[in-house]
This record gives sequence, C-alpha cells and structure tokens, in this order.
Amino acid sequence: MDNFFRSAGILSAVLPGYETRIEQVQMSEAVAGALESGRHLIVEAGTGVGKSLAYLIPLIHHVLAEEGRRAVVSTYTKTLQRQLIEKELPFLKEHVFNDLRFALCLGSENYLCLRRLEQTRAEVLFETDETEGFKRISRWAEKTSTGIRSEIDVPQQIWQKVCRESDLCHGKDCKKFDACLYQESKTTGKRAHILVSNHHLFFANVASGWNVMPPFDSVVFDEAHELEDVAADYLGLDFSWHKLKHLVDSILNSQGKGLLSRLQHVGPTAHLEITSVINLVRRRGESFFAELSARLRDFTTLRIREKDFIMNDLSTALSTLADALMVLKASAYDEDEKKEITALALRSEALGLSLRLILQQEMDNHVYWAEKDGKRLRVVATPFDIASILKSQVFNVITTAVFTSATLATDEKFTYIKERLGLLDAGTLLLHSPFDYHSQAVLHIPNDIREPGTDGFENDLIHHLQEILSITKGSTLVLFTSYTLLTKVYHAMKLPSLVLLRQGEGDNYRLVQLFKKNSHSVLFGTYSFWQGIDIPGDALRCVVITKLPFAVPDEPIMEARMEALTMSGKNPFNHYQIPQAIILLKQGFGRLIRTKTDRGAVVVLDSRIRTRRYGPRFLKSLPACTIAASLGDIAGFVGKAGNGVKEDCQGLCAKGAGHGEAQGHALVDKGVSG
Repeated sequence: MDNFFRSAGILSAVLPGYETRIEQVQMSEAVAGALESGRHLIVEAGTGVGKSLAYLIPLIHHVLAEEGRRAVVSTYTKTLQRQLIEKELPFLKEHVFNDLRFALCLGSENYLCLRRLEQTRAEVLFETDETEGFKRISRWAEKTSTGIRSEIDVPQQIWQKVCRESDLCHGKDCKKFDACLYQESKTTGKRAHILVSNHHLFFANVASGWNVMPPFDSVVFDEAHELEDVAADYLGLDFSWHKLKHLVDSILNSQGKGLLSRLQHVGPTAHLEITSVINLVRRRGESFFAELSARLRDFTTLRIREKDFIMNDLSTALSTLADALMVLKASAYDEDEKKEITALALRSEALGLSLRLILQQEMDNHVYWAEKDGKRLRVVATPFDIASILKSQVFNVITTAVFTSATLATDEKFTYIKERLGLLDAGTLLLHSPFDYHSQAVLHIPNDIREPGTDGFENDLIHHLQEILSITKGSTLVLFTSYTLLTKVYHAMKLPSLVLLRQGEGDNYRLVQLFKKNSHSVLFGTYSFWQGIDIPGDALRCVVITKLPFAVPDEPIMEARMEALTMSGKNPFNHYQIPQAIILLKQGFGRLIRTKTDRGAVVVLDSRIRTRRYGPRFLKSLPACTIAASLGDIAGFVGKAGNGVKEDCQGLCAKGAGHGEAQGHALVDKGVSG
C-alpha cells in the first residue's frame, strides 16, 4: 500500500493537493492484511482520515489480482453511495486501475418493467388522478437508458404498477427480455469487480438465499454502525395493509381491473368464484386492520405479548385465495397468464404464512409488535439478537468482511459493536481524526439548564436556544430526539431575522440544500439529520444537541434487547443504551467539522452529560476540543467577536467530567485470527 499512499506515490501524482495521512495509510494496510489473510476487520476512522480510498484501493488491488474475484461495498446512505459511484470509483479507474469494472446494485423494484408498463397501458389501469403520472412514465420510458426510478418523480402507488417485481418476472421467456434494463444491469453487475450496494439490499440478498446479487467473497460495510437495525429488519417478518391491498388489487381492484380482467378464457362461474374469495380476503383484511388500528389508537408501536392478540381468520382466507388461484391456473391457456397466476398464488400463501407465524409467535428469539405510522399499519416479528444469525448466515460464509465508520467504538473499545454483530474474533483498528479539533471546535455545556424530564426543561431549552441563535445568526443545525419536542421548540422561536427550516416541511435533501444556500437559516431535525449529511464550510458553524440521544426504552425492539441482556446477567443500560447513545452523539457532533479548515461550536443542552455518573463516558468519546465556559465564548468560533475561551477540555476533566485525550494517533487491537 505504500506505493499508493506515500508522499511520492501513485496518488500524489494524480490527485491535486494530495497529502499523506498516516491514519489513511494505516487503514489501507489493515484492510489489505485482512483481505490477504481472509479475516474480518473493524475500523473506526474519524472524519478526515479518508476512509473511502483507504478501503477502496486495497479492495480493488485484491480483486484484480486474481481472475473471477468480486467484492461489494455496502453503504447506509444514498449520499455515500453516489459519492462512490460518481466520484471515487471513476477517479480510481481513470488514474490508477484502468481495468476496473464497477456497478451500482439496486433492488429490482427500482427498475421499470417494460412488460408491465405495456400491460398497464393496454388495460388503462390508472384512475383519473393518476393519469398525468402514467403519461410521464410513458414519455420517460422512451428515452431512459437505465429505467431507474430515481430519474423520475412519481407517486409510489403509480410506480408499483409498472416496476419490476421479482415473483412476476418472466425472465428469458419475457417478450421484452432483450430490451429489459434490469437484465442489462444484472449483466453489468456480473462483469463488475466492485459492486456498490446499500445495507438494505445486502440483507435482502441474504434473506433471499443469496439470489439477488452476483456472488462475491469480500465486502466492506461503510457506515457500519447502522448494520444491526437494518439486518434485524430484513431478517424478520412483517404483514402490512399495504402488502395485502397490493396483492388483492393486483388480482382485481375496485375499478374491476387487474389480473382477472386480463384472463381470456375464464368463464362466468370461475370468475364469480374467484371474485367471491377476493372479496372475502378484502373484508377480513379490513376487519383485521380496523381492529389493529383500534388497538393502536394511543400508540405508534405496541408490543404483542400474547398469541393471537387479534383473532386471525385472514390467514385462512389467504390460503383459500391461493388454492382458488391455482384452480384458475388450470383453465388458463397463455403461459404468461399461468406464470402470473402462480406468482400471485405463492404471494398469497406467503402472506398468510407470515401473518400466522407473527400472531402465533412461532419463532424463538423474536419480538412481536405492531406499528401505526400515519396510514401505515403492520404487525412485525423482529429478531432481537442477530449476532448468532449474522455469524452463521453471513460472516461464516464471506471470506473477508470489513466494517468501518467514524463511530464504532465506545470507551475507545469495540466491545459493543463486536457483541451486537457477532464479531468477537474480528481484528480492530481505532484511528482518530487528523483534524485539529482544539483549534477548530469549541464545546459548550450550560450549567444552568434543568435535566430533561424535569419541570422547566423545555422552557430552559427554548431560552438557551434563543440565546444561541441570537449569537450565531444562522448556520446552525439543531438536533432533537423527538419530533414532538422539535415542533414545540420550533413554534416557540421568536427570531424574525432568521429562516427556520423544519424536518417534515420537505424532503431532507431539499432542506439541506436550502440550508446551505442561506447563511441566516437554522435547520431543525431529528434522527435522520444526526448522521449522513455533509455540510462543510461556513454553511454550518454551530450544532446544537438538545438531548443525549438515548433510545426510547419501551419501544418493542429496544425493550426485548434489554430483556435479553438482563437474562444473560448484563446491565442493559451500561451494555446497550449508553454505547448506542454514545455512537449517535458522536455522529451528531461529527456534523460540524468536515474539513481541516472548518470551524464552529457544538452546544449540548443536556446537563446530564455534566452531572450523571455516565457523563464522562460521553465526553471521552468526543474529539478533544476546547471547552467554552459561557455561551458568549462560542462567538469567536461561529464567526462573531466574542470574549475568548475560558477553559480547555482538561479543565472540564478536572471538574469531574473526564474528556478524551488528544486525537490523531492509532490504537490497534489485533484481535484473534478469524
């Protein structure tokens, strides 16, 4: 790796302004070693290390060294995915690895299906208010070279009628096969050395029995701190009103359109019989979800602790529908019709089985729960301890897996992430950021604010935030753990000279762009803004953290994970809640300094970080920045004249809240060969 990263190496010749970073070299060597020895590796790489190139170069070098090798890079956010596909990989192909082939992997539902588009056009399946969207898709289909949904903005209810669905795909028997853009993408993927995916598709691939993506032997998980929740979601089961309605409407919708309307040889008796079964499923489904909605009247999530907490005659109806469809198949002449009937019958049977497994709680080590999110209603079974599942189904199958993020360690150790993901034998490497946080960032924690959950906290929060924004005059990101509190504080602000942007008033990408363009803007966000957004330079000069990001302990998955830890003799607060919150706090803090020229302030409005026994664990997790004794002292770091900084981090440590030691070095734990 020295040939690539040294001061007179390959990168210095092709990358303007390149500077050797010891942390980047150390990471690249560790990744190369893991690939060479066939073992797993966990790397925390602080902001500024340059982790993308640090793993891409050894990964590409490894796959090109032997014919037939392929590797995956999996991310959590689309932003990082775009950066890899549009920037890093094209650069490396042009300047370093000319033979490199890479491809973006997307779930098949992201692709337009030309057969379904033609089918839908022929039967005029769209209602009046969907006509314009359908016309736009038809015009776009004539010119798109990818068929990917992100190129066109249409509602989900329209897209799902024309997108590829794996069980409805006719494969090589499809008359549109030669023009199929999804099949073209599969061919590109099979030729690629590097596949760029996301965590959701990766675990969809695992759940499918490794049938979604081309085979590979190595993977790098970037943004790996998100893996546990994504894996748990995809390795569980859910049954939703949306899935049921989509199935039923695909057969026969309320306008009399769907599969049944296209069948040419169905007599009136058979038509009446299948319609009767469809109506039965629809009625029982409406009844089931009406009762579920009533149970969730005062909740967004509800843990299901008893079997058959709602009487289930819907599973039987779905099984009856599957049988009726297979009878219908016998009378179909057209092979395309037979394939579609079979697919919908299997889908109906699978939905009924999922519902039965969830309501009868037939799977061990799963938590069962219900959720209402707007119009979305579903019942869910989620594995609450995925470590053993991941070890047996993923990490024992893949030769090398590298896990990296700016936030994986707590207390400068990897115990938490190793236990949560089943990686006890993985090697580890801790690389701090090369940025000079002591001169670039200031941290302020007020000593006159009441604790969250006590009378007066919200008033204190509003008062302090008003003061902060009067100093920063914009360029401030305010992070919340609750949308309810966000809304309350947002409406309480009296700052007519500032533009206040609130999560929910537009898509997140648009809000960030508006925030970047206006230096007098303030962005209020919850968890999706704690991570994954990149706002370098003067556009962001202050991050306000309203509360330490502890997850709600009575949410079903959280509660089940904590119960499992208690049963194993561990303290769930120390072993799970605190490490999880530390990682998210590090993410929130990390929004501020994105380059070596950035400057700014972080204000934590949660006094528990000063007063509680666990406070030093949070403080030690943060970069070693300067501590501001008073709110006015942050002014110099946000571009306004101030009174100067009164105290450094060591001063805060001396007062009983220990802070992290100076950054910029590497801590290496070689682990056990795996």
